[in-house]
Amino acid sequence: MKRRLTLFFALCAFVSFSQSKSVTAPITDVTLFLSGAQVTHRGDVNLRKGENTLVLSGLTAGMDVNSIQILGNKDYTILSVKHQMNYTSKVSNTRVRAIQDSIKLLGFQTSERASLRAVYQEEKAFLQANRSIKGDNALLIREDLSEMADFYRSRMKEIEYKILDLNQTDRENNEKLQHLQTQLSQLQSQNVTNPGEIEFVVTTDEDKRADVVIIYLATNAGWTPYYDLRAEDIESDIEFTYRAKVWQGTGADWKRVNLTISTGNPNVGAQVPALNPWYLNIYAPQAYRGRAKADAYGYDDLQKPAAMASGYFAEMDKSSRAMNSMQTSASFTTITSNSVSTEFKISIKYDIASDNQPVEVVMQKQRLKASYKYVAIPKLEAAAYLQADIIDWMQYSLLSGESNIYFKGTFVGNGYIDPALANDTLQLSLGRDNAITVKRDQVKDFCKTSVFGVKKSTSKAYEITIVNTKKKAINIEVYDQVPLTQNADLEVAVEELSGATQDIATGKVTWKMTVEPEKTEKRQLRFTVKYPKKNLIQNL
Repeated sequence: MKRRLTLFFALCAFVSFSQSKSVTAPITDVTLFLSGAQVTHRGDVNLRKGENTLVLSGLTAGMDVNSIQILGNKDYTILSVKHQMNYTSKVSNTRVRAIQDSIKLLGFQTSERASLRAVYQEEKAFLQANRSIKGDNALLIREDLSEMADFYRSRMKEIEYKILDLNQTDRENNEKLQHLQTQLSQLQSQNVTNPGEIEFVVTTDEDKRADVVIIYLATNAGWTPYYDLRAEDIESDIEFTYRAKVWQGTGADWKRVNLTISTGNPNVGAQVPALNPWYLNIYAPQAYRGRAKADAYGYDDLQKPAAMASGYFAEMDKSSRAMNSMQTSASFTTITSNSVSTEFKISIKYDIASDNQPVEVVMQKQRLKASYKYVAIPKLEAAAYLQADIIDWMQYSLLSGESNIYFKGTFVGNGYIDPALANDTLQLSLGRDNAITVKRDQVKDFCKTSVFGVKKSTSKAYEITIVNTKKKAINIEVYDQVPLTQNADLEVAVEELSGATQDIATGKVTWKMTVEPEKTEKRQLRFTVKYPKKNLIQNL
């Protein structure tokens, strides 16, 4: 009998120690990358002496399994870690039950109003059926008739108001009901959207309560940068606000989390790419013997080199065009930079719902020293734009993003900051200034075409006019261009630049000038193109 009891207790101990124990570890810290987020769960658990199998469930399916970390300590030793999916678990918690109770209550109240509405409708029908005066002796004095009419009118009005009030309450409750049903649907779907589980086995030499820290990378989250630029006048600093639009759809709301925003992107490969040998081959065309058979690409042998070259240069052109194409949380941000990224640690705790809707986070707020000038390209647009040049911009770890521009307290438009195109100076456009007018007119006296033997020459002349209607002098840079040629039969001769500088490689012409208050400045650009008279020139 004693042996049986000993065996029984041993089996009970084995069963109790082999069962999995659920870990309660809420999300406490999130490091948000441009794509993805490192999520940290923290909690504690009662451990029994020996091996303990622990399970953290309800985790997003969009998890990078290779990124899972269990941070151990001296209280226990981690023996194994396993990730698995559990599609059989059901969501059953206080929040679900509360929503279900609210839905039942709203349904009961709707039924109550329906019954009351039916009573009012019956009363209304009764009054309408008995409003006529019938019988042989239907003679009533005027006072009785007036009193009856007043009662009918007053009661019908009261009934109509009651029905209107019931209908309005129904509409409001229907909106609440739809909202609650949406919430309930989202919660009940968590057993599908958050089926992930992390099971890990630990061992300890005694019974104790120990801390647990679990870290992993969730893929369905991220942030995008955007900026606010504010300037009061062309002599003040730029008030520069660096913001993040944060979003996440992990299936679990982040409540009161410590948020860190990183400019890194763990989804970009960390391995240095390999440079393979570049081999050249000589193309030997076959002699033409009628139309060649089309190959798998749809080109015949004679068309193939030209077509492939055309596609290559088209792709190169596409690539070339793409390359040229109050107190806030900023007061509580700690900025840390390393060799590959910058982190903005926000000391204010944040709530971010799992609905993929953007939440605004202010990461940094600075006043930047700026020099101002106006820029105009009258060939493209008859307008002058105010531009702020910032030298000390690299320390702010800026990324490409949209900007909202404010000048003298007024929103003037949207811009785009692209640090990749900046060198030592970051140029920020602050919008057009209508107090400065710019125009570009042809000078007809110089525009003509002449023929000399086998050559034809065409002359073009433009006058650029800048009018400053402001009470202060302005510095302005005006850009234009002269045509370029790579054809030996074409010759371009520049005849007048009015003091501008010319970039020979690009043809860009630049005037830098100061325009005094309420004054006008004019500049001229003249050039002549010579070419064979039998040819036509495009884009001239």
